[in-house]
Amino acid sequence: MSTSSSSIAISLLAVVMLALGYTFSRERTTQQQLYDQVAQLQRQMNQLATTTTTTTSSVDIAPQEHRFLPTKEEQDERSLTCTCDMPSGFTYASDFGVIGDATADDTLALQAAIDSASANDSGGIVVIPKGTFRIFEPLIVPAGVTLQGQGYGDSPLAISFDAGASTIAYCGTDYAVKLEGHAASLRDLAVYDWPYGTDCENIQAAGGVLVEADAALVESVIVSNIFIYFFLGGPALSLVAKNSAGIAFGNYQNVRIRHAKQGISLQAEESSFVNSNSFLAGGMSGGGFEVGVIAQGPGACNDNKFYGMFIEPPDTTLTHVYVSGAKTNVKFHDVRLEATSKSLDKPIVIIDDSSYGNVMNGLLGHTHVQANLNRNPDIDLMSAKSVGMDPAPKNLYWNSAFKGFNADDRMMPGFSLVGTNAAITILEDSDEMLFPDHNVIDVDYLNYGGAFKLMADITPKAPGHDFVTFGVYARSSVPSSISAAMRYESGNIIASASHSGGGDWEFIGMTALYDKSAPYFYFSITGDVQLTAPTFIYGKTPAIPGASLMSSSGARMSGTLTMGVTTVYPPPDATQYYWVIPKNSGNIFLIDTQGNPSRSIIRLNHRTADRFARGTLATLMFEEAGTRVKNNSYIKLKNNADFVSGPNTSITLMAG
Repeated sequence: MSTSSSSIAISLLAVVMLALGYTFSRERTTQQQLYDQVAQLQRQMNQLATTTTTTTSSVDIAPQEHRFLPTKEEQDERSLTCTCDMPSGFTYASDFGVIGDATADDTLALQAAIDSASANDSGGIVVIPKGTFRIFEPLIVPAGVTLQGQGYGDSPLAISFDAGASTIAYCGTDYAVKLEGHAASLRDLAVYDWPYGTDCENIQAAGGVLVEADAALVESVIVSNIFIYFFLGGPALSLVAKNSAGIAFGNYQNVRIRHAKQGISLQAEESSFVNSNSFLAGGMSGGGFEVGVIAQGPGACNDNKFYGMFIEPPDTTLTHVYVSGAKTNVKFHDVRLEATSKSLDKPIVIIDDSSYGNVMNGLLGHTHVQANLNRNPDIDLMSAKSVGMDPAPKNLYWNSAFKGFNADDRMMPGFSLVGTNAAITILEDSDEMLFPDHNVIDVDYLNYGGAFKLMADITPKAPGHDFVTFGVYARSSVPSSISAAMRYESGNIIASASHSGGGDWEFIGMTALYDKSAPYFYFSITGDVQLTAPTFIYGKTPAIPGASLMSSSGARMSGTLTMGVTTVYPPPDATQYYWVIPKNSGNIFLIDTQGNPSRSIIRLNHRTADRFARGTLATLMFEEAGTRVKNNSYIKLKNNADFVSGPNTSITLMAG
């Protein structure tokens, strides 16, 4: 048979196999019949293979045996030696006797199905049929087990008993469902605090769904497409970690909450944490709410993220979102907050003053946010009643370009150089500059006396800010040669990451809460390093290295303009009339005549490289009388008259 004929035969065989598979499925063919028919097909396939040759080559192809399934004899032999006991793919709650008629007690049957899946006696997904399943004790879903329903019906506003939904109808004083292990899951069903019947009408549950970690870590819980209804005695969905436990990396998708005391509650007890869980879409509405989302410590309860959720009860007795604890924050992205019946003087969000680092953006429909926005600058919910706030992007280091360093006096305007255990030089070569017109200082650490400190000589206070951001560009081949350090709000000194010593420019800095009563910020240097472009900003914001420039459209100041003063010394005798005032070192120059005031200035900065840009103002100050600035073709003075200094006089020139 040719290759093409063989391919046709194999294709036909595949079609036959599919047809047989369909027949087996539809007619529930016995296992014996399946083996007999497949064995017959295998024999036919082997016959085809023994006669198969290629039409384009003289080389014979050795016959090969095609085996799709073991023969019945082989299967029987394996069954004698195999000790495996493989569970089926799913666990069907109906196999355990659930009824789901809203009357029978299905507690034991449902829990038995869950326990079977947990014990690996059956598949890990417990499938609940449609129906209303009354339970009187919490369902405990352990690690690795999924409780899977048929959906929660055709309405997100009320339980639909006639829409093919799976409803857990709880009648008790505990939580209805408890997820207590890694990867425990709850999907596609409704959970209802059941109020019907004489045995349930006066009973109120503590809550709906509880994810609990007790002296253990619980990760990767999934709650998806769940309707939690009418839990007016507690949280609809609660995550609680206690006794040095943790809950993390859970995924909560389309959780719909209707009528509850608390919508979603996140709580970490001391030494425990509830961190980095994600809530996607879904939301809450209806009445009876004390709070929509509440997150609280004292343990770490942070980095829990909410995406695209709506929180819109008409009113809440406390607030829609409440965050409390120094280790607690939430991150809301594109969230809708509305409270159509809330009094306009009541906040829709309350962030306790101890909490910081909260992120909130989206739609704020009513009232306002109550929070320390300096500690939470990423709260960007804005409305006619409330607005977010960002810190001013202003570098508060005076002389961040490191101008005017006096090597003799070891002084640099705007900075204190604390310690004598470092030699400092200025690298004024433009090729060394990381930013235009920003000098690079070279610090040669002398290896004694502890750290050399570079810090601002005066730090402006800003009581309105809780955070500070500061840093400097550093280049070093010495590991840990420099770090930023400051006094934290607790009073302790903390430090940033240090330089790697890789020889490249790295930005060394930090953002943290600072001690307002005794602010203290500095750069700690313990190795040779080059520095440029320091920056200091109050507020939690990215650093902005490089000196702030005035706008090309103009500038207006309400405060005092303080300018650097640079001392200028006489030129050499060979060019005694050609004075040079240092470029890029300020605009005010003190003329030091070295005890001989009877000098003349005929030209300033005669070399092209030293000339000031057109429009630059330069003020020459004289302490002594007798120095003459001559009016000539290089220096044009008013009325074409020379200027002769008197004691403590000055003249201001503009570069043309």
